[in-house]
Amino acid sequence: MTKQGKQVLVIGEKASQVRTFCETLFSSVMTKKVGKRIYIRTGKWKGDTLTFLPLSGHITNIDTKKGFGWGECPPIALVQDPKALVVKENYEFRKIIRDLASKADELWLATDPDSEGDNIAFEAYNIAIRSNPRLKSNTRRIWNSSLTSVEILRAFNQLTSWSVNSALAVQGRRTIDAWVGFAGTREVTMTARKVRKERGLVLSVGRVQLPTLKLIVDRDNERTAFLAQQKYNILADLLDDSRKEVLVSVQHDHSPFTKGVKVQTILDKLQKSTLAKITSFQRRQIHIPPPRPMNTTDAIALISQNLKVKAEEALSFLATLYQQGYISYPRTENRKFKDNFPHKDILIKLQKHDPYKPFFQQIKSMIQVRTNGRKQGTEDHDPIHPTGAIPQIGTKITPTHLKSWTFVVRWYIGMFMDDLLQQRGTVKLSIKEEPFSQKYQTTESFGWTEAMIWRKPRETPSFSFDKGQIVQVRNTRSEKFKTKPPARWGDATLIKRLEKLKIGTKSSRPEIIKKLEMRKYIKRQGTSYESTLTGKNLIKIFDSIWPDLVTPKFTRQVEIRMDEVATEKYSYETMLETIRIEYISLHKQLLSQLQELQVLLKEAFSGLGTNSSKKSAFKSSQYRRKSKSNDSSYPCPICTGGTLHERTNSRTGEKFYGCSQYPTCSFTSPRIKMKNQTFGPAVYKK
Repeated sequence: MTKQGKQVLVIGEKASQVRTFCETLFSSVMTKKVGKRIYIRTGKWKGDTLTFLPLSGHITNIDTKKGFGWGECPPIALVQDPKALVVKENYEFRKIIRDLASKADELWLATDPDSEGDNIAFEAYNIAIRSNPRLKSNTRRIWNSSLTSVEILRAFNQLTSWSVNSALAVQGRRTIDAWVGFAGTREVTMTARKVRKERGLVLSVGRVQLPTLKLIVDRDNERTAFLAQQKYNILADLLDDSRKEVLVSVQHDHSPFTKGVKVQTILDKLQKSTLAKITSFQRRQIHIPPPRPMNTTDAIALISQNLKVKAEEALSFLATLYQQGYISYPRTENRKFKDNFPHKDILIKLQKHDPYKPFFQQIKSMIQVRTNGRKQGTEDHDPIHPTGAIPQIGTKITPTHLKSWTFVVRWYIGMFMDDLLQQRGTVKLSIKEEPFSQKYQTTESFGWTEAMIWRKPRETPSFSFDKGQIVQVRNTRSEKFKTKPPARWGDATLIKRLEKLKIGTKSSRPEIIKKLEMRKYIKRQGTSYESTLTGKNLIKIFDSIWPDLVTPKFTRQVEIRMDEVATEKYSYETMLETIRIEYISLHKQLLSQLQELQVLLKEAFSGLGTNSSKKSAFKSSQYRRKSKSNDSSYPCPICTGGTLHERTNSRTGEKFYGCSQYPTCSFTSPRIKMKNQTFGPAVYKK
């Protein structure tokens, strides 16, 4: 009698990911439709029966309980009352998970390998263990760094233990964002509606979006307040030994000058000068090693800056490359490879690709990158790297995807190449006791910048002098220019700044920018962002009445403390309660300023008139509703700025939900039922 294999329920995050898993693990697979658009796949692996269920991202949504709707309670009650918030579970997925879990011996969680994936897995896990409590001690995590067959097999052969801490950190952020978003938005909006009676008027408040918006508004205010100044440089042209060609132009040490009179005085002094004395000449050779390994911020900044695309588009390109098996998982804060990472296997595959063959002449060792960074973040992920597979342009891979992949590959190969080798020199000289100097740099070996062509250094003419040497001066002259205002934030610079300030997470930062743009708080001008009148008014008001929320202070503390939850330094319940108390204090700060808020809102609304056809500077398009009877209260899970509206397929007559931001957001979903489940820290105890 043969031993019966285990029944394993495997939860995936999306259909394409599950399809790849099954193609790798199973020689034959049975597919069964269990919902309108949900398919489970079943096959045999190592004697066990694995049933894969793909989710569609998050299957829960935080909302308010009955009795805590708009106008039903003071907004602060949403934070003060632990029972005010509920988790709404997707009824269709809830039913399917409960049914499959009841028959399972083990539960394997194979959602995306990061904290957000942990949180999505956690949603399914909670449903599964309620149906089958035995699964609580029989749950494992699939942690794959890429979707290559080798990595998938390794991950399924090396199951890891399941810990909810990373998931709870994300859940904590979602809860805190709900407190701020629900309570803050209602408080401010209700005050605004007392000032201006306008249907659909909403002032959206967010823990992360306000500090981000403030960065953009502050930069615009700097640019507006900026007054260009006339400045001058004084230059002298030195001749070569033949006294025929200009060898180098040197600059006065006190440049730039602000007063033209001073410049003219010096030029008059130097008018008949034909000789200069070299007081110092220094030359040195420098070695610049390759940069650290690539994390999500590096990748988004590089692609958005060079391809002139939005941060969200850059992240989307990376996600597609991962799903097709060409790069590792693209959401990672880490900049350090593990010591035993199989670099050689990847490099040997890339070496066969003709465009990269010349770079390998500089690679002396394929065992380890030449500059390894530090471990960052709470997730055990390696930095972004190619898998060695070479993409071909087709239905899934566009030329833009291919260019994005090329950036990842060139960065990766460059980390094994020789140093950038440069000669740098500085000459100091005196012309009639006026000090001048100039620097130069020339490249002896481009090293790793041969691969990372976007980092190739600029060349300057080289020169050589001896101390005490007398050289010929052709002429002295002034160069007039005007100072320029600070540049607006672009995707690359803004993403890096948000990371430095700990505003948002690696995955959410592009979404933050997108949300601000959708709400008409900012607009994209070329490759940079400019705040709108709405955004400026919002920050002007909050700077005055609620500074502790609009600065990065509060949101940074949230990120730090949730990271401490993820690393088990503090319990989820303790940390969430600490932040809840802090936010109540913040909200009371807002309550004390409501009269001032009304005054500021009147100023903001002045000049808009009372004609209902005029658009308010605070009226966001995502809140305009076409039909009350056809609206759902669920936010769009993709753009998070829109709400789901009921639509009808003109061809089939079938009802479905579509995002109110269409065509900007094309998300659709079949009509589904949602059921409430009480939300509170106790639900998520380990």
